[in-house]
Amino acid sequence: MFDRGAGYWGYTDAVRRIVHGFKYTGRRDLLAPLGRRMAQDPRIGSWLAASRDAVIVPLPARPAARRRRGYDQACLLAESLAQAARRPYLARALVRRKNSARAQAGSSLAQRRAQVRAAFRSRRWYVAGCPVVLVDDVISTGASADAAARALLLAGARDVTLVALAT
Repeated sequence: MFDRGAGYWGYTDAVRRIVHGFKYTGRRDLLAPLGRRMAQDPRIGSWLAASRDAVIVPLPARPAARRRRGYDQACLLAESLAQAARRPYLARALVRRKNSARAQAGSSLAQRRAQVRAAFRSRRWYVAGCPVVLVDDVISTGASADAAARALLLAGARDVTLVALAT
């Protein structure tokens, strides 16, 4: 459902270590500089420049993961990207409707799509008529991003561009 997307990096061993640092060992200090670097990427920067009214929306983590970490990595990444790009950051524009029973790592594409089919809802008053830049840390199959983009579009977003740290 998203119109276009880009990953800043490929998911190599070095990038996996960075991601594991902020996801599993509490290295939230990595996220702000990574968000600023993403804003400097030529593709991402050109999309933001072409759409001056774009808003930045994070793809929210599962509540259990957020409680375990003490933060939501996509929110911190998106906030930093928004500050660097001088765009509105809308942390509450997209919310999870349900907490899927388990993390998606290791699930097939069909399983992932089924787990997130109705997992998100978007608040219309935040996104109606706006182009949205949806931000996540890692995109593997795109099932969560697709479900989130669907919710944003149903709430009236003009279009959705997906931006991830790694794919």
